[in-house]
Amino acid sequence: MAKQTAKTTERSLVVINTIQKLGGATLDELTGELEIARSTIHLHLQTLLEEGYLTKEGAVYHIGLRFLNHGEYARSRKKAYTLAKQTVTELSDRIDEEVEFVVENDNRGILVHESFHPDSHFPSKERHISTAPSSAGIYYYLHSVATGKAILAELPDERVEAVLDDRGLPRQTAHTITDQDDFIRELEQIRDRGVAFADEEYVDGLREVGRRVTGPDGSVLGAIAIIGPKYRFTDERYTTELPEILIEYVDDLETEISDSYLDDYR
Repeated sequence: MAKQTAKTTERSLVVINTIQKLGGATLDELTGELEIARSTIHLHLQTLLEEGYLTKEGAVYHIGLRFLNHGEYARSRKKAYTLAKQTVTELSDRIDEEVEFVVENDNRGILVHESFHPDSHFPSKERHISTAPSSAGIYYYLHSVATGKAILAELPDERVEAVLDDRGLPRQTAHTITDQDDFIRELEQIRDRGVAFADEEYVDGLREVGRRVTGPDGSVLGAIAIIGPKYRFTDERYTTELPEILIEYVDDLETEISDSYLDDYR
């Protein structure tokens, strides 16, 4: 049975996504970009503008700050996400490396919280993902980052297949796993050892160690990864020391999440 969707809402979202992709757009540019009638695009623009979801500078439409209100609500709505933020900061302070908390959304991973250190920031990754001080809200393909692998390893086989059918296994570096059978074997190894590794699979020269974060019912909430350049993530530090520290912090986080859940019913 085909999914039923509201066509008007779909068109508004297409307009919004296209404006963001173009970094701002005029009505003429949107008309040339989209297979939607000019009058229909204009109607959507006016509606979104009046509701604060778009702003207009001269003839150019931009994404409005009202989305920031929704985004901040979304990432603070769950107490677990707030607790994850504390863990990300504390872990980053201890090891002096970049740490991220990522959640699955729309069959991709979305960055919810991050912690950078000026001395450990990895320029190649910054160029790939954002030039802004914060990269929260960016999307990753799940198969190419440690957080994504850790999340997928917790999902049922049919759910994993659905994600791969939807998003595929696009190559991002020469090290990205692009064969589905190889990737399924990788997930089995992650389940056995409890941590996921991404060795230059997202950006050349970048290594990651990730572990899933589960809720009190055992469902996966997201994943945390420690990220840094290959020249610092070497030998036992990469394969043993950082994974052990990550497991320690995630286990403590899961205990905090479980305790906070029980507090709501006491």
